[in-house]
Amino acid sequence: MTSSENDLSRLPELTEIEKRCLELAANGRTPADIVLETDIAMPRVTEAMRSAIDKLGTRNITAAIIRAARLNLI
Repeated sequence: MTSSENDLSRLPELTEIEKRCLELAANGRTPADIVLETDIAMPRVTEAMRSAIDKLGTRNITAAIIRAARLNLI
């Protein structure tokens, strides 16, 4: 873990779409599934997931889901 992953004093601010995409991905939904369930366009789903990964300081969606859950963001 890096120091940024240990720093709980500055919680990342995720948008509602980022949170929703992470929640659905945490429940096993693929980006295509998320598009069908939410009617959000694929480019927006992809951008929301990439943005969440960046904001959470992780390298992939799995790590982003774990970090968001540990921080009670999802």
